[in-house]
Amino acid sequence: MTALACAPREALRNDAPSVLPTTRVQTLDGNTTDLAGVLHGRPALVNLWATWCDTCIQEAPALNRLEAEAKKGGDALVVGVAIGETPETVRGFTKTRPLEYTLLVDPDFRLADTLGERQVPATLVVDRAGHIVFRGKSLDADSLAAFRKVAQHP
Repeated sequence: MTALACAPREALRNDAPSVLPTTRVQTLDGNTTDLAGVLHGRPALVNLWATWCDTCIQEAPALNRLEAEAKKGGDALVVGVAIGETPETVRGFTKTRPLEYTLLVDPDFRLADTLGERQVPATLVVDRAGHIVFRGKSLDADSLAAFRKVAQHP
């Protein structure tokens, strides 16, 4: 199990997986799934976050806006994966801070470990084939550009 820290802006490791793993995560109702099943061939911006991370909380309104933009423009998704959190904790969190994008939880750090992520927030952009085409920390201009590029219709 990985201990997480709030991340400074810096580059991620180059040895992390380049294809979305099939590691199981949970939905907020406690069912299990994997990211590939949720994405189902759609491009996505995947945000790894935690309820205790100030930077993660500050990014939430921008992620809400990005989700609204993605819905207008096609089939792209914004997905938040709460690392080291339970569905109950995230459901409680969303009662005071609305998160309007797809939410999953990785309570046992399995996805975070498989991805090699040791800090939150972490931002991944996934193309239609399930390839991780961008890795970054906080949501920034580079991650937005990568997302908008993969979200364009082929």
